[in-house]
Amino acid sequence: MPSSTSSVVIGEPVAYHGETPSAASLIMFFALAFAWSWACWLLAPALQVDSPVAATTLALAGGFGPSLAAVVLVAYGAGMAGLRRWLLRCMRWRLRWHWFVLAFAFPVVIMGLAAAAHVVLGGTLPPSRAAGHVGMAAANFLLVFLAGGPVGEEFGWRGYALPALQARWGWRVASLLLGVVWAIWHLPLFYSPGTVQSLLPGGLFALSAIAASVLFAWLYNRSGGSVIPVLVLHTAVNAWSLIIPVMLLPDGSNLRPFQLVVGMLVLTAAALLCCGGKLFNKFVAPA
Repeated sequence: MPSSTSSVVIGEPVAYHGETPSAASLIMFFALAFAWSWACWLLAPALQVDSPVAATTLALAGGFGPSLAAVVLVAYGAGMAGLRRWLLRCMRWRLRWHWFVLAFAFPVVIMGLAAAAHVVLGGTLPPSRAAGHVGMAAANFLLVFLAGGPVGEEFGWRGYALPALQARWGWRVASLLLGVVWAIWHLPLFYSPGTVQSLLPGGLFALSAIAASVLFAWLYNRSGGSVIPVLVLHTAVNAWSLIIPVMLLPDGSNLRPFQLVVGMLVLTAAALLCCGGKLFNKFVAPA
C-alpha cells in the first residue's frame, strides 16, 4: 500500500508528475548504461589471464551500468535533494506483504513446474547445485541481490526508464520496449566464457527477457512504483535458477526445462498484457 504521505489514483500506470525524464534524458540514460556495462564486459576477458581478480571485478562492475546511469542523471538534473527524493520513492517499503511473497515465490512455481513437466515427459534432471550446501545456497541470495543483477539494474530499468517510457506510450508498450533493450544490453555476455548467457540460445534468452520485463513492469506498477518488490523478484529469479536445475549445462544439455520456463513466462506475460491494464496505481510523489 502507498505510504501515508502519498496520494493514489486508481486507473493508470506509475508516472511521476513534473519529474518524468525528458526524451533526451532517457536517451542519455540508455547511452550511459550501455557505455559503462559494455566497456566493462568487453575489457574483462582481456584481463582474465594476467589479472583474473581485476577481470572479475570489472565484470561485476559492468552489471551496475543501469543503476549508475540513473543516479548520475537524477543527481545532475535535480541535485542531491532530488536524488534523495527519487531514492526514497524507489525504496518505498510500506507495501502489502503479499507482493513480496509473490515476487519471491513466483520463480519457484514456474521453475518447479518446468522441472516436473520435463521429468513427466521422460527427461532427467541434473543434481541441484544446492544439494548438500543449504547454508551456501541461502547465503547466495544475498550475494545475488548485491552483485548478481538486482541492485545494479533495477534502479535504472524500472526506477528510472520504465516510468518515463510508460508516461509516453503506456505500460504495455513500455514494458515490451524495455524488454528488448534489456535483452540487447546483455549481448556482450554471450561472448564471455563462464557467463549464464554464453550457454543460452540468444533468441530464447531475448524472449525470456521481454516476457520478464512485462512481469517486472506489472509488479512495479501494482506496488505503486516501489523498486523493492522488483529487487526481490530479480533476486529470486537469478538465485532460484541456481537451486532448481532448469538451466542449461556447459555441454548444452538440459535445454527443455529452460524452454518450458520461458514458455510459461511468455504465457504469463501475455495474460498480463491482455488483462492487467485496469489494475494499476498512479503514484503522485509528495512535494
